[in-house]
Amino acid sequence: MTLTLGAAGAVANDVAPYPVRDCGQFTTQMDLNECAAANLHAADAALNKVYQQVMAQQGDASSKEQLKDVERAWIGYRDKECAFEVGAQRDGGSIWPMEMSNCLEEKTAARIRELTRLRGCTAGVSACNPH
Repeated sequence: MTLTLGAAGAVANDVAPYPVRDCGQFTTQMDLNECAAANLHAADAALNKVYQQVMAQQGDASSKEQLKDVERAWIGYRDKECAFEVGAQRDGGSIWPMEMSNCLEEKTAARIRELTRLRGCTAGVSACNPH
């Protein structure tokens, strides 16, 4: 597997569940930032797709509302966790956008995998998501 600067491709056995651009080909920070942003956009699009599929599987309005609440809370968590991990933009310099995009992408890829497991589950969420 090709190692890329995108967070989701950083682990050799962890193939991103969406198309990832190889940011390693770029040399300027502006190009690296744009590439990382494109990978984040791809991750967000994939997340939205799998979320809609899981939402469509929900049998009643209560389950749909609960999933919506969970996803909103997860987005808040993801954004705050990356803000904590990466730090404030004012302190990050020109590399900050790339670092933030990579963090958000990594967490989004993990969420896609979680929702994908639920999408393939026909036995109920608790049976497919053992703790």
